[in-house]
Amino acid sequence: MLQELATTKHNIIMKKTLFLIAALLVSATLFAQHDTIRVNGLILGGSYTEAQIIDSLGVPSTIAENDPYFEGWRTFLYPDNATGDNNEFLFIDGSLQSFTIRGKDFKLNNFLEVGMDVSAVSQMGGVIFGVEPDLFCWAPSEEYRRIGYVTIFIDTATQKIKLIGADTTSDVM
Repeated sequence: MLQELATTKHNIIMKKTLFLIAALLVSATLFAQHDTIRVNGLILGGSYTEAQIIDSLGVPSTIAENDPYFEGWRTFLYPDNATGDNNEFLFIDGSLQSFTIRGKDFKLNNFLEVGMDVSAVSQMGGVIFGVEPDLFCWAPSEEYRRIGYVTIFIDTATQKIKLIGADTTSDVM
């Protein structure tokens, strides 16, 4: 009987330990600070072929290109299913230089989307700067601000995100 009690107690301790380890791993994964700016798997500043762009973002409704003043600049336009407003993705010589998300069809870092409460940004970690009543900027880290950043536009009445814009700080822009 004493041995059964010891075995039962040991099993309970093992189950609690395994549960704690699993909970910590899940928490670390869910709440880990983001280290890049991504949209549908494409990294801001990364270079991509047209096939890779379409594979990640889908087939655009329009590709604006061949501007004589901005050779190599291509803007992929995707109308949002809910709003009809265009989500825009600017590539310069294949490099993702900026994007604007105006609806729920695309998510920043596979998490943040238009319509979410502005407090959701804090779950991403990183740095918040340039705070104004209707917008603020976010970057994954202070160092990453040299590469690029996100501007979050807010509906001040509801405190919901109404637009997400991202830009690189490259010399091309």
